[in-house]
Amino acid sequence: MGFPVDSSQPSKRSRLRKWLTGALIALVVLASPFVVMEVAFNIATAPMVAIADKMRPDPSWSEDGHNVAGGPFCIRYTVPCDSMWRAYRTEQHVTPADVQRISDEALGGAKVEGDCETSPLPAGLTGAYTACSATGIIDGYDVEIKVLKLADYDDVERIIQFKLSSIKNR
Repeated sequence: MGFPVDSSQPSKRSRLRKWLTGALIALVVLASPFVVMEVAFNIATAPMVAIADKMRPDPSWSEDGHNVAGGPFCIRYTVPCDSMWRAYRTEQHVTPADVQRISDEALGGAKVEGDCETSPLPAGLTGAYTACSATGIIDGYDVEIKVLKLADYDDVERIIQFKLSSIKNR
């Protein structure tokens, strides 16, 4: 004769399954606000990023950094909401024709101002200066392409910036 089985006692496996289910539900509930914020950010900034993606740098330029700010949860702290920038560096000469090519592709042919080499700074001053630029407006965004150089003439490195900002930020 065997011992009677008490079916009122839940098995260890059943308790573990309930605990894991509860932990999974808690994890989903805790993570969902962050997922919603990320999806909202990506949807809200997608048009701006699409415009920036049209600005194709020369393959020899190395990406130096980027920042995208915007979306429904954006808090205007250090940069305006609905704005972004990308920066590239190169030691090659950047010509107005290089900037014009990018301008033609992204800005519909905005005129390039500057020769991409000469410093507009008075002699003896140091710092970065805009050697040339092109600006335009696309789909409600101010768009700017800038070539920056350091006033130290021994430095041959150039920084190319692509900047976008909603016209609401003016």
